[in-house]
Amino acid sequence: MEAGHRAILLKSNLFQDIDSNDCIALLNCLSPKVKKYVKNEIILLSGDSVNHIGVILTGNASANIEHIDGSQTLISNLTPLSVFGEILVSTRTHKSPVTVYAVSDVTVVYIEYHKVYSMCETACSIHRIFLQNMLKAIGDKYFNLFDRIAILREKRLRARILAYLHSFSNREGSFTITLPYSKTVLADYLLVNRSALSKELHKMANEGILAINGREIELKV
Repeated sequence: MEAGHRAILLKSNLFQDIDSNDCIALLNCLSPKVKKYVKNEIILLSGDSVNHIGVILTGNASANIEHIDGSQTLISNLTPLSVFGEILVSTRTHKSPVTVYAVSDVTVVYIEYHKVYSMCETACSIHRIFLQNMLKAIGDKYFNLFDRIAILREKRLRARILAYLHSFSNREGSFTITLPYSKTVLADYLLVNRSALSKELHKMANEGILAINGREIELKV
């Protein structure tokens, strides 16, 4: 692995609370592999067997459920240091229910399943911390999905928008947030019409509920 890729990977929460020297020993044990994808390339296809945990190093990707009529539902947006596949590798079938696309050119690092969950002789204590961080990542993803369900339970468009913005604000600890999506992708995430979303955001801004500056939104209520 190149030094630049390694430096990015070690910023991941998977390596939290691990000394830099120990991180090098752990990486030698895990033997991560780097793969690059071009924009619109499929990173993971629905139905594929997943035997690796992936970490986005550069670029953006999206995980989508593909429906029989050809439409898609956005499940999550994957940005640098996002982890994917960590839940799937622990299932009985290892089959992916989603397709992951490269939204831009993307660099991904992969770590084999058996190397994540198998304790090595030389870095056992370090490996335990890594596994604890992995469990935290799975827990965070669970609560993110729970937030998504709570948002989508809202029937009215405005209520759904506010539920999303407040959830995002609570995670960031600020009333001013920067949306990770374009309005088109955000509409897909909220399962609403894009033009209706834009109109409602405009109304909310005119009513002083929020202030909008590009992707930056400040909640006023």
